[in-house]
Amino acid sequence: MPKKPTATQILIAANIVALGALAVVKLSPYASAQGFRLRSTYSAASGRIPGTETHAVYVVDESTQELLSLQWDPRSKQLQMLGYRNLTGDAVEALRPRGN
Repeated sequence: MPKKPTATQILIAANIVALGALAVVKLSPYASAQGFRLRSTYSAASGRIPGTETHAVYVVDESTQELLSLQWDPRSKQLQMLGYRNLTGDAVEALRPRGN
């Protein structure tokens, strides 16, 4: 009759299996199909839309220098994008000399 494994032997075997699974995950190659992007930092401010009584939220992605303006639609209960600006492109355009 085979000897029944003890609780200690079962725990050791479970730890070996868990360690093997961790090694497979840790040593697997990096998925290059996923884009690499540095962590972004964001700033947000609320404000009134000029000429209306409606308010919007303006969100700036400081890493990519992009600005989004968003508005809450109570009927659909979703944020709706009102506009987008590339702040770097705007700065370049503002510094470009203008002819008369």
